[in-house]
Amino acid sequence: MSGRTTAGPWAETVARLWPDAEVGEGPDPEAVRAFVFLPSADRPRLLLPAGLPAAAAGALRRYSHDLGPRARVTRAATATAVRAGLADRMLRDRLFVTGAGASIEDRLGELLGRPVVISVGLGSARANRKPILHALTPRGEPVAFVKVGDTEMARDLIAGEAAALARLAGRSFERLRVPRVLHHGEWRDMSLLVLTPLPTRALSLRPRPGAPVAAMRELTGATRRVPLASSSFWPRFADVPLDDPDQRKRLADAAGRIGEAYGGDEVDFGAWHGDWTPWNMAWHGGRLQLWDWERYDPDVPAGLDLLHYRSQTGGGYDAWPDAGLLAPLGQRGRTAAITTELYVLELTRRYLRAAQGDLGEPLRAQAAALLDLLYANAGRTA
Repeated sequence: MSGRTTAGPWAETVARLWPDAEVGEGPDPEAVRAFVFLPSADRPRLLLPAGLPAAAAGALRRYSHDLGPRARVTRAATATAVRAGLADRMLRDRLFVTGAGASIEDRLGELLGRPVVISVGLGSARANRKPILHALTPRGEPVAFVKVGDTEMARDLIAGEAAALARLAGRSFERLRVPRVLHHGEWRDMSLLVLTPLPTRALSLRPRPGAPVAAMRELTGATRRVPLASSSFWPRFADVPLDDPDQRKRLADAAGRIGEAYGGDEVDFGAWHGDWTPWNMAWHGGRLQLWDWERYDPDVPAGLDLLHYRSQTGGGYDAWPDAGLLAPLGQRGRTAAITTELYVLELTRRYLRAAQGDLGEPLRAQAAALLDLLYANAGRTA
């Protein structure tokens, strides 16, 4: 197998999902499960179950809103080729699982009431990295998505998402559809969050470009107007625990300037998704399917989702966000400027916390850049 360094974390993940078995490059005729790397071990994006072409194809039939027509056609064609056996014939980099004992597929089969196989996704190396499993029947029918908490941060994020979805289960949406929690609990030394799959299709209607403002309003819900300093949102910035004392001081200074400038201003508060981006959503049947609720918060300044969406699709955080982006929500002038500052403050806090420890190294440059941006502008734009 090529790409040993790149593929190493994937092999380690599979070994944890089959804790009583051995995982190797093989080939091994005694293997109880084999996976193929897509597209390769040098550039792993997904592990597909080998020898089960229908299931492997089903794992590829996921279409988020950020995929344009060409990418959708390419993915659909790849899924068709995989179903015809292309992956088993052409993809050489593999992992083989050998041995007995209960596996994650056994546990999910118990929870879901039917035999399942999984594909395995693993994001880029960062503090919130976690395995994402797609559970399918051997015939390729989607059954569930499973988030695996195998680090302290991942476990915390999964617990937060489970709580968020439990809260959202009590709300009725016209424009949105959110996953339901099928199970949240422990397995071995990991936590599992098992969710219903949200339907997506290659040919689903893709509305014209632009943020889904109406759906964002629906999620925000009825707002509460209170002075910033009196809100439940504001205390989170009082003493943020950071390893770097200079960063801790600069963040506190920036928050202090914002509080001094706007603490008496009344701000509308409501819910936000926390990571609303085109790759976390898809349109299907006239409704917006929205997933990855790890950052949900029921009490933040209204408008943060729109600013986040625009920042993520407009080039990142190299420059201060344009407060004019909030005009579709009716926010202008000082109100929009305050909301924009609070968005940058919240995002900086998030990045600085995620950049700590060994796993936080990939985010440190971005966290430092956000802190510089915030520090240069805090309390000065409204």
